[in-house]
Amino acid sequence: MARFVLGLRLLAQRDARHPEALQRLSLLSREQLLPLLGDPVLRNAFEDDMVKLENGYSGALGLGELAARLPLDPEGLGPCERMATPHVRPWPEHGPAWLWTEMNPAGRVPEDLSARLRRLYDGSIEGGPSADPVIPTPEMCRRLTRGADLLTRLLPQVGPSVLRHVSVVGFTRGESADGPLQSLSGGDPLPSAILMAPERLADPWTAAETLLHEGVHLKLFDALRSGALLRDADLSVPIPWRHTSWRVVRVLVALHFYVHMLVFQEAARQADDTIRAEFGDPPAAEVVDEVSPGTEADRNGTYGTSLERARYLAGYILGLPGDRLTPDGHRFMRWLLEVLELVHEDSGISPPAGVAGEVPARSPAVAQDAVVRRSARAMARPLPERGELLVVNTDTAAMHWLNARSWLIYSLCDGSDVRSVTAEYGNRSGVDADAARAHVEACLAQLTAVGILQ
Repeated sequence: MARFVLGLRLLAQRDARHPEALQRLSLLSREQLLPLLGDPVLRNAFEDDMVKLENGYSGALGLGELAARLPLDPEGLGPCERMATPHVRPWPEHGPAWLWTEMNPAGRVPEDLSARLRRLYDGSIEGGPSADPVIPTPEMCRRLTRGADLLTRLLPQVGPSVLRHVSVVGFTRGESADGPLQSLSGGDPLPSAILMAPERLADPWTAAETLLHEGVHLKLFDALRSGALLRDADLSVPIPWRHTSWRVVRVLVALHFYVHMLVFQEAARQADDTIRAEFGDPPAAEVVDEVSPGTEADRNGTYGTSLERARYLAGYILGLPGDRLTPDGHRFMRWLLEVLELVHEDSGISPPAGVAGEVPARSPAVAQDAVVRRSARAMARPLPERGELLVVNTDTAAMHWLNARSWLIYSLCDGSDVRSVTAEYGNRSGVDADAARAHVEACLAQLTAVGILQ
């Protein structure tokens, strides 16, 4: 939400044609804004515009033109959602996701919106021809809701969390690069969406696993749009169970998924009698997408389980030079490995000593009489409930998440000298003089480097 608001404010500054429309969106409440920027067409335009700004593009932007033509719906529906007939929300208690049913734009939204949505849909199935969407029957809708119910009952923290990142669920049959399509999520180019084969609804356990699978991808996609975990996301990585190599960012995404699948499997094994009576017994064996024929894994009979694949992917990431991961990337890996250790003590993954976090180089000493001031080329949005501040550099469109310590130091940079900032930080935080000096010097170096201090 905070990223959407700051992004819209930044786009309003840069879009000379439609600043009012973008500013209007940025002032909406959470309940009003999320269905709009969860809309696949609007979210795609938002992400495209943000990437353009990050790359120094100065031409026309797309979201403002769309927003100017789309009146707000009094019922709080996104523009694509207004076309869906019938209108179905499969888990209203967990978020505003809707089902892709018959899409009828007549008199509801501009006619070209349906064509734009279809182009995004057609571009979402990589490696194979796209098939028409399958219109869900009432029974399919019921089974999807039942799968979501099982997921949130089985994983009461994780389940609702991932469902909140889903805006639309559709059904299709088609071919992907790895064979018949089971399910996919966007990401690019169909943001906030899950597409799945109707057969994934055959039983509630498969439906729940599919929603978790694709939901965690969407959650991580949103996280990666908000901050970097890698410094070389395009590095190519061989995957023994696939014919083609993956970019290292995909390796991180897949590891995130497999760890969640292992958590799901453990929760399924421990499901109580009430859940089993209502949803049936979980599958006796793990169901993982098959290895590609003719690969190393196919020849050797290996990498057929989530644990084997998690071991390989984690081992590769841990073997990278330490500077390939950002500090957030190191924290992310530590969290994944801690979760893996909880569900599989014999995972066979032994983190090297440095996995607890990248050890930063000692910050250069800062002249105590130097004046520090927040840059005028920065916009911020506080998140007091999380103890964080989100700041965007309006020159680069890069967003930076400040924790409580950095937020406090940043707030003190009002034209005071470093000595005064350090003293006031020490008074407010309660740390001793040496710790205060170290904290302030490290923070000032980082915030100056990203251009939000001057």
